[in-house]
Amino acid sequence: MNKLTSSISESITRDLALRIIRGELGVGMSIPGENELAQQYDASRTSVRNALQVLGAKGMLLIQAKRRSTVTPREQWSYLDAEVLSWLEDVGIESELVEQLMLTRLIFEPDVAAMAAINANGHDLAAIEDALDTMQSGQQNGSAAEFERGDLAFHTAVLRACHNPFLASVGNALSAAMLLSFKQTLEEDLRLTQEAVQQHRDLLQAIRMKQPDTARQCMRHILVSAAHKHIWREIPEKYQHFL
Repeated sequence: MNKLTSSISESITRDLALRIIRGELGVGMSIPGENELAQQYDASRTSVRNALQVLGAKGMLLIQAKRRSTVTPREQWSYLDAEVLSWLEDVGIESELVEQLMLTRLIFEPDVAAMAAINANGHDLAAIEDALDTMQSGQQNGSAAEFERGDLAFHTAVLRACHNPFLASVGNALSAAMLLSFKQTLEEDLRLTQEAVQQHRDLLQAIRMKQPDTARQCMRHILVSAAHKHIWREIPEKYQHFL
């Protein structure tokens, strides 16, 4: 597939995805066939077919031989796919989805921090500290992009410090979702992130001192603080046992 065909295919993929997310193409609805879509987008059948295959691979379409593709229920979508998350963000992330993302992080990341405190070596500690420096620089310079970059690097470095290939694979899948989570919980006024920077510094110290229980609590505190400010005024009772 040449670059032009690839670009056209990507444009069709995105447009169809956004129409599905908005509900213009509803669950169970058969979408137009390749010929009709090719005319609609003034594109080749090859570009259309590639777009449909991509959406099928991401769980957004059910593709069956000699039958029109149909829109699948949302629970079948690949929510840890970076493109799917980007499309959702373009349309507007629903509050319920942000809540479920934070809950996923609460289930996963505190124990990751504890494991990092047990297994981190000097190289890992340097990577975590470098990421913290980037966060602090972003906070001081009022740069949301720099702060987000440091935040993601920090949590990724903590994950790598576990030295567990299975956790690393899960973390790689979660990385796009974590970045989306950071964007949803980042303060508009970066001067207000000073507390968050200190919380991350406390976590680094717990990992450096090989204190897994403290590291677990520090990570939980980071997540709960963000959730309190931007998602839950009070943590729902049904989620209390994750705290």
